[in-house]
Amino acid sequence: MEVPKEYISTFNRRIEKQLYSELRRDYSFPRAVCRSLSELFTSYLDLYSVQRDEGQIIFHAASKEVPPGVPVEEMHLVAVKLTIYDPADCSARTQKEMLKRRIIRISNEAFYQGALLTQADIAILLGESTKTIRRHIAELEDNGEVIPTRGKWKDIGSGVSHKKKIVELYLQGYEYTDIERRTKHSGEAIMRYIKDFARVFILIEEGYSEEELRIITGLSDKTIREYRELVEYYQTQDHQERLEQLRSMFKKTSREEEEVSQ
Repeated sequence: MEVPKEYISTFNRRIEKQLYSELRRDYSFPRAVCRSLSELFTSYLDLYSVQRDEGQIIFHAASKEVPPGVPVEEMHLVAVKLTIYDPADCSARTQKEMLKRRIIRISNEAFYQGALLTQADIAILLGESTKTIRRHIAELEDNGEVIPTRGKWKDIGSGVSHKKKIVELYLQGYEYTDIERRTKHSGEAIMRYIKDFARVFILIEEGYSEEELRIITGLSDKTIREYRELVEYYQTQDHQERLEQLRSMFKKTSREEEEVSQ
């Protein structure tokens, strides 16, 4: 029996009560276990039932919390609804524009459901080669679009990291709220990256080597290299304002720490 969408919640609550009762009666599980299992089962019903819209599929992607280096068979996967086809796709003027729309859409849908797609995931889902997907993502990012893929978010591979992109937006004069909106990162994370960059910037000015920077800051070689590239590029007359702000902030913090220690 197909249940109308407006009654799905009520229908599933009825199922939840039935599951709870049967688990208690037939298996004598503790109430807390019955409640947890019945809630889990009904969450799957919500996900896999008729609540999917036309053009949507269920796909299992790596959770945003999975760190780099975890084998695929040990990854925590999240079931996400992805819109492979949307009627608005028909308004795209070219096949290339349509593909880019879909890349943006499904990568963000996965992100907001707690998962991160890889470029290979996107390629399989959209029926394209990873080379094609990689090229389109690079073009989108060159135009200021942020595509939340696993490689980008976890700094896996040789591409530009999200940390560099965030710091670069700050150096270009964007405010924190703008950076949050464009990069989908929290204000706390953005502040942390900028503080790390400020430390590297000041230490570079003081003449520390790459190895010393890594030891002092605890940052990876890749991150230090990217931050050095930003320092070298933005140390021009046109971009001095933000660097000067960071320099002043860092020195003020250092003075305050010295006063406290005394």
